[in-house]
Amino acid sequence: MAGPSNPFQVTLLAQGESFADREGEVARIREAWESPGAKLVVYGERRMGKTAAMEVAAALARSRSRPVVIVNLATAVDLPDAMRRLLTAVHSAVGRTWKTLLQDLAAKLRVTVTVTPDPAGSGLPGLSLGLEPAATAVRPGVFTDTLDAIEAQLARRGTRLGIGLDEFQRLLLWGGEDVEWALKASLEKHRHISYVLAGSSRSMIEEMVTNKHRALWKTVDTLALGPIPPEAFAAWIVRRAKASGVRLGRDVAESIVVMAGPRTRDVVLLAAATWEDARQHGGEGNPTRAMDVFVAATDALHRRLWDQATGRERRLLRALAADRALEPTSSAARATYALGAPSTVAKALASLVARELLGRDGQRYVFDDPCFRRWVELNTLADLGLPDRTGHPLRRTT
Repeated sequence: MAGPSNPFQVTLLAQGESFADREGEVARIREAWESPGAKLVVYGERRMGKTAAMEVAAALARSRSRPVVIVNLATAVDLPDAMRRLLTAVHSAVGRTWKTLLQDLAAKLRVTVTVTPDPAGSGLPGLSLGLEPAATAVRPGVFTDTLDAIEAQLARRGTRLGIGLDEFQRLLLWGGEDVEWALKASLEKHRHISYVLAGSSRSMIEEMVTNKHRALWKTVDTLALGPIPPEAFAAWIVRRAKASGVRLGRDVAESIVVMAGPRTRDVVLLAAATWEDARQHGGEGNPTRAMDVFVAATDALHRRLWDQATGRERRLLRALAADRALEPTSSAARATYALGAPSTVAKALASLVARELLGRDGQRYVFDDPCFRRWVELNTLADLGLPDRTGHPLRRTT
């Protein structure tokens, strides 16, 4: 007989009891989608649970007969690709009778819209977009023109729609601030679309919504998605494990949150590994042992990150693993860890932050990924003659 399933989902979008906390944030997002003409920007660091919160809120809105579509721009390659994703999502949600919208788009935007049968047999045709020969360059406002066409069609029908744009800040990568101002113009005049715009480039988005010289200043409401309170997260871990028939004690749950926090997905990932550890070894699970098993399983990935770093960057990573409160540009840190001149250290730090190997927590530099931090601890602290913090055997990296 198969044993209980791991209650901590990391490969599927968290829903229901698998979704940790966030009741207030979910309610705020749902209310935005149910309010005509609402404009809400949701932002925070990666792996905080923004996408899951949007999906849960969308499901609640749909259960109240409020149509909502979410368009993920994270992997879109350009503006035409983003347009296609938007139209496909709207078409799937509203139905096949949007021929007028497609005709409007073809005339207004100088694009060809091709409708093809869906090979999966869903009953909904697929969409493809192509630029007409005269349109040799895509205008920055072409995406917001698409939103305008959708708004016009909704107004003719007397219906409303909630649209979520996940990683919306990518629009600026393709069209610069012109896209931002075009988006502002659309948001201000749309009454039949309720928007939730989400993004993980926190500093970029904060600049967009707080700088009075930027387009979205005083145009949108904002919701900053921060870490789940540690006490609430630990209680959720205990509750979810207990419901599966595997005990993870409160002390173990708190250790999981401290070791893997503050980002939601990292904590859930370690909770899943600790649950498996408890199943295999009995007791209440050992988070350190669980993390080390996972780190060993992903050794190739972390070793590649290490190999791609310069010698100076490796020294910095090793120093920050040895002392998490380290101020890398201080004279003491530079002397202790042979980091070099302040300008050299600053340049290496900027490169590591840009590649998202490091991040900022207030004034401190911290590892973006706790598993990579653990890999550095296990593999490189011996080079400094230091233990790995837990007494586990160390492997030496050349």
